[in-house]
Amino acid sequence: MKKNILQIHYDDASRKMLDPGFTPLEIVGNPRPDWREYWGIRNYFLNNVLNEDEYYGFLSPAFRNKTHLSAEQVEVFMENNPGHDVYTFSPMIQEAACYLNVFEQGNRHHPGLIGVAEAFSSSIGLSVNLKTLVNDFRTTVFCNYIIAKPVFWEKWFTINERLFEIAENKQGRLGEQLTAVTDYSKAQVQMKVFMMERTASLILALSPELSIAAYDINAMPMSHPQFARYRKEMTILNALKIAYTSTSDSIYQHYFFTLRQEVLAACEPDYPHATRIDYLS
Repeated sequence: MKKNILQIHYDDASRKMLDPGFTPLEIVGNPRPDWREYWGIRNYFLNNVLNEDEYYGFLSPAFRNKTHLSAEQVEVFMENNPGHDVYTFSPMIQEAACYLNVFEQGNRHHPGLIGVAEAFSSSIGLSVNLKTLVNDFRTTVFCNYIIAKPVFWEKWFTINERLFEIAENKQGRLGEQLTAVTDYSKAQVQMKVFMMERTASLILALSPELSIAAYDINAMPMSHPQFARYRKEMTILNALKIAYTSTSDSIYQHYFFTLRQEVLAACEPDYPHATRIDYLS
C-alpha cells in the first residue's frame, strides 16, 4: 500500500504545525490564498502523474489539532483496513450527524451556499437534489481529510476544475456567487472554498461503487462541547440516515428531522424552529 500523504503549509507558522510523518507540501509564497488548500492540490495534480494503485492525500496543517490523529495512527488505520478506494478522517461529529448532508450544514453557517451549490451542480450537468441528498458518517468529509486512489481524485479534480474555471472567469451570476465572501471564524472566505471542500462528500454519496473506510468519528474531538451529552442521539441520527438511504422509507427521515431538531434546539439557541429544511428554500 503505497501512500503519498502530503501536508500543506504556507509559512513558518504553518510549517511548525506539520507532522513529521507526512510529506510537506509547501505553497511557495501562498500566491492565491483565496483558494486555500486547493491551490496547492491543483498544482500537484497538474505537475504529477498519479499511479492508479497508490494513495494520495492532501491534509491541512491543522490536521492533528482537529482530529487528534498522528501520521502513525493514520498509517495504522489504513494498514489494518486494506483494499479500500477511499479512507476518510473527518472530525466534527455534531456537524456530520445533525444535518442531512454537508450542504445543509454549510448553508447553516454560510447562508446561500446550498443555492450556489445547486446552481453549480446544474451548470456541470450533475442532476442532484442537495436538499434531499444524504451524507452519513461514511460519506461525510470535512476539511478535505481524505486519502484515496486516483479513481476518486480524478472525479474530484474534474469537478473542481470546472468550479475553478467558473470562479476565475467570473462567469455570469454563478461566478459572482462563487467569489462572494462569507464569514469564517475571524476571516472572510469566498464561497467557492466551501463548495470545493464539499465536493468529496458529494462524490462519495453519489458513487456507491467506491469502497470507503471511515475512521471512527466518535474517537475524534468534538469541536462544540455542548453536544457531548448527546453522543447517543447523534449515533441514532446517523443510523436513521443510513436506514432512510437503504429503504427510502420516509418514516426514518421523519424521525431524523424530529430528533435532530431536539438536539440542535438544545445546543444552539438560535437554531431555526423548523423540523425540516424548508428554511433553505
